[in-house]
Amino acid sequence: MNDGDVLDFGGGAHVLAIPGHTEGSIAVFLPEHGVLFAGDTIANVSEVMLGVFNQDRARAVASFQRIAALDIDTVCVGHGEAIQGGAGDRLREVVRTRGAVWVLPH
Repeated sequence: MNDGDVLDFGGGAHVLAIPGHTEGSIAVFLPEHGVLFAGDTIANVSEVMLGVFNQDRARAVASFQRIAALDIDTVCVGHGEAIQGGAGDRLREVVRTRGAVWVLPH
């Protein structure tokens, strides 16, 4: 699967390349339903945050920001509970409050 592919289910499932966690990480977006399957790029354990153990942290941050720009209601994440109801707004809030802190070397 490649970035921009549209799969024949869920009213047209859009494939998004979201590298960072791993080089080939993808998300699947169902725009008709406002649902995104984000994999390990996003975690929702004690808080909504960038997933951990990324091969390339800067690219993972960029992928999180790309996801946050989408019009989504529900995000299914790799770790933790799905974010339901206004998920896009919640992710944009995380981007605003975390900002450049994400890209500092660890």
